[in-house]
Amino acid sequence: MSKKETKLETLIVTRDDGLATVTLDHPPMNTISTTLTAELTQVMRQLADDDQVRGVLINARGRTFCAGAELVLSEDGSPPTSLGTRKWVVSLNDMYLSILNAEKPVVCAVNGIAVGGGFTLVLACDMVIASEAATFTTVFLRRGLFPDVGVNYLLPRIVGLHKAKELIFTADAIDAKEAERIGIVNKVVPAERLDEEARAIARRLASAATKAIGLSKTVMHYGLGMDMRSTFEFEAWGQGMCILSEDTKEGVMAFLEKRPPVFKGK
Repeated sequence: MSKKETKLETLIVTRDDGLATVTLDHPPMNTISTTLTAELTQVMRQLADDDQVRGVLINARGRTFCAGAELVLSEDGSPPTSLGTRKWVVSLNDMYLSILNAEKPVVCAVNGIAVGGGFTLVLACDMVIASEAATFTTVFLRRGLFPDVGVNYLLPRIVGLHKAKELIFTADAIDAKEAERIGIVNKVVPAERLDEEARAIARRLASAATKAIGLSKTVMHYGLGMDMRSTFEFEAWGQGMCILSEDTKEGVMAFLEKRPPVFKGK
């Protein structure tokens, strides 16, 4: 697949040999506006349905990864209402779910601060590579806001309940090394190597057995709310689906022929 770049109002989407790169491009702070929300939701759903795309890398232009969601006013500029805010958060939820539900690996490259909804965007991805300059904060309670957009679900499952309460209740910022230590970040690299390192892992996952990754991601996410026996049964379903894929046949043949497998994501 030849390289193709599409420029939207708040995003740049590049497709290159099975890997799609989604770049936040909403200066100066890459805040999550209504436009970015709609564009990212639509793009992620399109990429999830595109058989030519086998992996996604989310990154950002500028010195900030994402400074969180913008406060949405009514059309006449008046303060937000309870109903209007609820509708806005529901639309944000759809954006994060479009990443979580994508049956393809999604890697995140964090170049700077990730705040509030930007922090949750990091949590929604499957693997995270961070620059040494990256920092993370839930921020919500520092503004007197209720933490939303999935942070109450995702953060305790990544760092544990007590640490999640600390990060949410204090809204303290943590640096990249601390984020790596507690499991939010997979790897911390120097700023000048961020794109190279993140792209390398994204390409590695994009060349792997896409069907198996997608099924595993689905079972892990749903399994967080299941009992043990139900998760085991869900795994049996996943293997029953995966065993029919071309990638499984290729993996078995490669093992028998003592060669590296060449997966095609089918």
